[in-house]
Amino acid sequence: MTALPYRLFILILCAVLLAAGAAAAGPGPQSGATGSNEAAQRSADSWRNLQTLIDTINNTSHELGQQRSALHEAVDDRERARIYKEIDRLSLDLESLQTALEMLATDGADLSLFGVREEAAFNWRSELESVFEPILAELRRLTERPRKIERLRNDQSYFKDRLGVAENALINVSRNRENAPTPELIKAFETLEKRWRQRRDDLRNRYDLTSYELTETLSPSSGSRRDPVEALRELFTGRILNLALAVGAAMVVFLVLRLLAGVYDRRVMTRARRRGVFAARVGNLLFYMLTAVLVLLSAMSVLYVRGDWVLLGIMLILLIGAGWALQKSLPGYLTETRLMLNLGAVREGERLIFEGLPWRVEALNFYATLVNPLLQGGILRIPVRRLVDHYSRTFDSGEPWFPTRVGDYVMLDDNTFGQVLVQSPESVQLQVFGAVKTYCVADYLTRNPRDLTLQGFTVAVTFGLDYTHQGDATREIQAKLEHTFRDGLARSMAAAHLTSFRLEFKEAGASSLDFLAIAAFAGAAAADYFALQRLLQRIAVDTCNEHGLVIPFNQITVHMADGAKD
Repeated sequence: MTALPYRLFILILCAVLLAAGAAAAGPGPQSGATGSNEAAQRSADSWRNLQTLIDTINNTSHELGQQRSALHEAVDDRERARIYKEIDRLSLDLESLQTALEMLATDGADLSLFGVREEAAFNWRSELESVFEPILAELRRLTERPRKIERLRNDQSYFKDRLGVAENALINVSRNRENAPTPELIKAFETLEKRWRQRRDDLRNRYDLTSYELTETLSPSSGSRRDPVEALRELFTGRILNLALAVGAAMVVFLVLRLLAGVYDRRVMTRARRRGVFAARVGNLLFYMLTAVLVLLSAMSVLYVRGDWVLLGIMLILLIGAGWALQKSLPGYLTETRLMLNLGAVREGERLIFEGLPWRVEALNFYATLVNPLLQGGILRIPVRRLVDHYSRTFDSGEPWFPTRVGDYVMLDDNTFGQVLVQSPESVQLQVFGAVKTYCVADYLTRNPRDLTLQGFTVAVTFGLDYTHQGDATREIQAKLEHTFRDGLARSMAAAHLTSFRLEFKEAGASSLDFLAIAAFAGAAAADYFALQRLLQRIAVDTCNEHGLVIPFNQITVHMADGAKD
C-alpha cells in the first residue's frame, strides 16, 4: 500500500476523538432526554473509535513483525530492499499510532515537552519565521474548516479507492485458494488471503475514521449555530473595529503633526527661504520623515494591542514590499531630496522653463510651487520629481514672463488682430471682430504675437506722386506734405495718442515718386489700429488735393512695330 502522510492523519484522528470524548463528558445542566441520548451515543462512538485505534495498532505491530521475520529469510538483495522500505513505513505508521494513543489517554497532553532538549544555534530565518508565526497561525485559523474538509475528502477518496482494490484482490485470492489443486498452493493462498484481509481491514478502519470525522465536521453542532445579528455584531466589534481604530489613530497622529508642520513652515521655513538657511530645510525634511514613521507606528501599535495579527501581517508585508521597491528607485529619491534641500539644478527664486513657459520657482518641498505673474491661474503645484530633468537660472527684473497681458491688443503673424481676454497656462482667448478665438498656448506663441498696447505701435502709409513733380519732390513738396500731414493729424481724434510723425521720400518707382508717412501712437490707441491706417490714407489724398499734386495710376503702354503702322 502506498505510504500516506500518516502523522497528519493521526493528528486529525486525535482531534476527532478528543472532541468526541469532550462531548461524551455529559450533557449540560439544561439538557433533556434528547441531550442524554446524544451524549450516550457520542460516548459509545468514542469508545468504538478508540477500540478501532487499538486494533489498528495491533494489526500494524503484527504486520511489522511479519516483515522483520521475512527479512531474515530473504536471500535476494532486491527483496531485502523492498522489505526494508516496508519496515520503515510500518515503523513510522506505528509510531504515529502510539503517539495518538498517548494523546487520547492523557486528554491531549503535549508530548513534545518531554523530549530531549536541544540547544539550537541562532538562525535568522528561523527567528524571522517565529516573528511571522502568530500571523500565519491566525491565517490558518481563519481557513481551518474549509482546508480540513478538503483534506478529509481527499483522504476519504484515497482510502475508498484502495479499499475497493483490496477487496477485489481478497476475492481473487480466496477463489484461487478454493480452486488450488495441491496442498502447497492452498497453504500459499491462505497466507496471501490472511495478509490481504488484514490490509483490507486496516484500510476499512481508516476509511471509517475519516468518514466519521468528515461527517462530524460537516454536521452543524449546537455550538456553531449563532444568531446572524450576533455574528454581525462580532464582525463589527472585531476586525472592522480594529481597522477603524488603526486608521483613526494614524489620522490623529497625522493631523497633529501636520498642524505642527504648518506652524513650522510659517514660523521657520518662511524666514529660512528669505535667509537661505540650509539647516531649516534639513529639519523640515526630517520632520516629514518622522511624520511618516509615527503614522505607521501608531497604526501598527493599535493592531498589536488589539491582537489582530492578520491586519498587522498584511501591513508588514506591504511595508516589506515597499522597502523592496524602494531600493530600486533609491537614486531617484536621492535626486528629489537634493531638490527639496535646494541643492539641485532647480532652486528657489530662480527662473525655469516648464512645458514651454517661463516660471519662477516659489517654493521647493515634496511639491514645488511655480508662479507666472502674467498668467491667470499662473500658480502650479506639481510633484518635485517632475523637475528632476529641469534646471533653473537667475533672471533680470526686466525679463518678460509672457509676450502679452490681459486686455492688450495684439497682432499675430497671420494678421489676426484682437484683444486678449484670457491667458492661462493652457490657453489664450482673443476677441477678434466681436468673436472669441481660442488658441492653445504653444500655438499662440508660435504665431509670434506683437503687443500693440505695451509700448505703443507705428502705422506706415506709402503713397506716390506723378513724375511731373520730380524737380521739387525731395525739397519743397516734401516739406509741404509733412506740414499738411501734421496739421491733419493734430485735428484728428488720434491727436492725443500721437507720439511722433515723419514723412520721408521712399523711392522712385516705376510710375510714381513714392513717399512714406510713419506715425507712432501710444498703446492706448491700439484699438483703432486699422482706423489710423485709413486716417493716414485719407490725409495723404487731402494733402495732394490741397496742393494740386497729381497721384498717378498704372497705365498700359503698347509699343508697335514699324510695319504695323501701315
